[in-house]
Amino acid sequence: MARDANDEATDAVTAHPTRLRAFATLPTGDPQAAATELERCATRLGHVGAMVHGRAGNRPLDDDAYDDLFATAARLHQPIFIHPQIPSHQLRDAAYRGLSPQVDLGLATFGWGWHMDAGLAALRLILRGTFDRHPDLQLVLGHWGEMLLFWMDRVDSLSGVATHLERRISDYLTTNIHITSSGMLHERLLRHTLDFTSTDQVLFSTDYPFHRPDAAAVRNFFDAVPHPTDRSKIAFGNAEALFPLTGQIGPVRT
Repeated sequence: MARDANDEATDAVTAHPTRLRAFATLPTGDPQAAATELERCATRLGHVGAMVHGRAGNRPLDDDAYDDLFATAARLHQPIFIHPQIPSHQLRDAAYRGLSPQVDLGLATFGWGWHMDAGLAALRLILRGTFDRHPDLQLVLGHWGEMLLFWMDRVDSLSGVATHLERRISDYLTTNIHITSSGMLHERLLRHTLDFTSTDQVLFSTDYPFHRPDAAAVRNFFDAVPHPTDRSKIAFGNAEALFPLTGQIGPVRT
């Protein structure tokens, strides 16, 4: 099924080569098959990265079984986007139920649980030493970093007990993890993000079809980036460099 999805995505990119690029869909329930499919997508189909969740079943993304997948991603310069997913049934029972069915679901997903789950997956990868083994590996997190940047001071305090790591946790966050806006185009979120990471790590995104900012909202967002060079980086330059999108994607003027 993953192979079929990736082949279909390739067909869409082929039909619209100046507009589209594809992330690989990976069968993470089978870690070795996931690594194999990522290599096929990168070397034969031209995909520019992969999108995964923070766990497959009860197996977290930092499990040793996925080390070949991350080695492949680093070797082929394929960024891995960790997309939020609903917490496990056990965690939902413990922390997200007891209000009403609709509120329970919202609390476990878009209101809180999605983002805590994705941020924790990235943090566990750091603590597991994934980036020490694969220093070229690049991750992408949506929704302004899935809470990690907003809790940077406390997260970084783990560096004092994670003595097996080669660097401080904040260093991995600012060199190996890229942050997207996911359509949350608020100046205060942008300012806070840039307090904790550089303009080289921030990517504009809209989270279509759930967030559809109009031209005025996009223009106001970029007006909050004072330097034209930084504006270009966030708008398209960082994406061109990370994925890469050689000569195909340029600035969009509204």
